[in-house]
Amino acid sequence: MQKTRKKKPDLVGRVENDDSNGAELPVVIFRNWCKGCGICVEFCPQGTLAIDAADEKAFVAYPEKCTLCGICELRCPDFAIARAKKKKRKNVGGEDCVENN
Repeated sequence: MQKTRKKKPDLVGRVENDDSNGAELPVVIFRNWCKGCGICVEFCPQGTLAIDAADEKAFVAYPEKCTLCGICELRCPDFAIARAKKKKRKNVGGEDCVENN
């Protein structure tokens, strides 16, 4: 008997919408997995994330500040954060350039 594996949802190219202000969110936070440790908030170099006082979980407070660096995704011990858009590498004139999706 063969087991079928459940596949993790593919988030590349997917854009999440913020219900409160209609902005496109650069990162997805799986709130059921988030324990509110605040590591993502502390490591975010742009100050994009914050902890919600009501349920003590991370949320995208300033989506316009996000540079898609991925530090929050790498530092989250519970794998509760994923970038909705990934940076692409583009070779221009022999040099690697990074551009946002």
